[in-house]
Amino acid sequence: MDDILHIAFDCFNVARYIFSNIGSLFGYLFAPLTGLFNFAKGFFDGIASTPPATAVSWVFPDNIMAVFNAIPYFNVIEYACGAGISVLILVFIFRRLAEF
Repeated sequence: MDDILHIAFDCFNVARYIFSNIGSLFGYLFAPLTGLFNFAKGFFDGIASTPPATAVSWVFPDNIMAVFNAIPYFNVIEYACGAGISVLILVFIFRRLAEF
């Protein structure tokens, strides 16, 4: 009698193992679809809702702006620094892509 129960428990353990692996396999197979559906749902929920109010205001006091406005061609310096940083980031990205 003990041998029959042992064999029955072994059969149930094998069935549990097989169904667990099949469930994991379906989980791995449908993971990209789940990610795609979650992205699409979040995207359409995001474009349908109104944007939140900004928590940070980027308005500087007049005395600080007076210092920056006193620098001649400060807006050109800002654009040049932004362009330089952008070029450095692009060079970094292309170097990383070239390593592959």
